[in-house]
Amino acid sequence: MLITKNFKLEEFYYSETASQLKIDNTPDIAAVINITRLCDNVMQKIREHFNAPVFISSAYRCEALNNALGGVKNSQHLCGQAADFTVSGYSVMQVFQWCKENLEFDQLIIEKNLWIHISFNYFKNRHDVLSFDGAKYTAV
Repeated sequence: MLITKNFKLEEFYYSETASQLKIDNTPDIAAVINITRLCDNVMQKIREHFNAPVFISSAYRCEALNNALGGVKNSQHLCGQAADFTVSGYSVMQVFQWCKENLEFDQLIIEKNLWIHISFNYFKNRHDVLSFDGAKYTAV
């Protein structure tokens, strides 16, 4: 199901790990609403600005999948408010800088200099900008 011009809903909940572990990672309606808001307000804007494919490595996670991946208990992935991604042909730092300067977001985290975590909360965004080196978070 297409939720914006360039994104399908399935891109936000498909998980190879969930498939391997036989975990049903289908989002409920509240998570679908949050995924749609994330896509409308953040992900589609990224796609249009860079005019390049956006690869989502992790977005919605049910509790069982989040636990299997070692996610934190209050992860915004659990409610469909977050996505981890890269953009084809662009460095993680280039995309991170553009997002920081141009988007409304709750959290923007450059993780291990390998991917970006971005979240959007329809009701209140904290505008947290962080880096994560695999051990600790640092304000950027």
